[in-house]
Amino acid sequence: MSDKATIFIVDDDEFAAMVTTDILSSEYAVQHVVDGQSALKLIAEQQPDLLLLDVDMPGISGYEVCRSLREDSDVSDLPIIFLSGMVSDEDRLAGYEVGGDDYLTKPVSADELRSKVKIQLATYAERRRLKNDLSSAFSTAMTAMSSSSEIGAVLQFVRTSFECPDYSSLCTEVLNTLSSYGLEASVKIHGAQCAASLSHNGGCSPLEESVLSNMSRQGRLFEFGSRTSCSYEHITIIIKSDARGDPERHGRMKDNIAWLAEGANARVVALDSMASVGKQHAALVQLTASASKSLQGIDQRHREQGARSSQIFLELQTNFDRSMLTLGVTQSQEEELAVMLQGAADQAQALYDEGLEIGSHMENILKQLEDVGK
Repeated sequence: MSDKATIFIVDDDEFAAMVTTDILSSEYAVQHVVDGQSALKLIAEQQPDLLLLDVDMPGISGYEVCRSLREDSDVSDLPIIFLSGMVSDEDRLAGYEVGGDDYLTKPVSADELRSKVKIQLATYAERRRLKNDLSSAFSTAMTAMSSSSEIGAVLQFVRTSFECPDYSSLCTEVLNTLSSYGLEASVKIHGAQCAASLSHNGGCSPLEESVLSNMSRQGRLFEFGSRTSCSYEHITIIIKSDARGDPERHGRMKDNIAWLAEGANARVVALDSMASVGKQHAALVQLTASASKSLQGIDQRHREQGARSSQIFLELQTNFDRSMLTLGVTQSQEEELAVMLQGAADQAQALYDEGLEIGSHMENILKQLEDVGK
């Protein structure tokens, strides 16, 4: 296939067409068409790079050919140069109004024709480049908007997941987010507390449960048939997607699902940690209550023992005084025994007071435990 630009000459004048062909054929692939109707039919089958168009022809005129091409979106930007023997300003204005790019009059010099053709081909090439760039930029912008929207959905899921109190509600949020992408999915969460599974149709069937369990052992991302699975430590997601034919969209989809699964996995870890802390707190509260009850019992018994000890020493003192009257001890011996008895009583009281101090310390410790447990 030739790399030369293709030019159609539409002219019912055979001689004029032959002259034009001779001027241009060394640089371009030139084809002659004898009338407007034939030109429209040929252009629909084989689009040229430029059209040299006579005005006055049998059948439909060059103006009508130009107007028809400008109304056809497939060839609306085709460069069209009128090459006519009609030289009035009105003729030129008519060519402009129907959408011509230039207007040359016969006979035209070879240099001028080559120059005009070269300019129009260069302009056409630049228009196509800009059009392609614009299309590419639009596609990039749309992709960026889609990607931004998808990432926004993931971020919204992360925020919403903070409010999920259990595995079941977290499964529901995962499916809702995937549904916003237009994806059907099944999800299974397995943590320290229990396991929960859900699909877009409701509860998972036994077969879905089996497949979800199997996919959890297949690595982070795994593709089979029309489905893709994504697994983290505590979550497995299986989606059904028809995006395989669009690698860019399919890649975005896998990234988004991975982010979604990672966020959900982090929430499962948080829920398990909260449950563990809750159990520890409950155990601490129970232990504090038990310790408080025990300390109260110890304090009561200690006070009772203190009162009993005082009573015993009081009775001992009374009995001692009574005995001194009948034992026949001297005054100095009696005084010595009294001092010994009082010393023992003082030591017993000191021991009792020390017990009260220890009890006070225990009460402070208990209060601190109660404050921690609140």
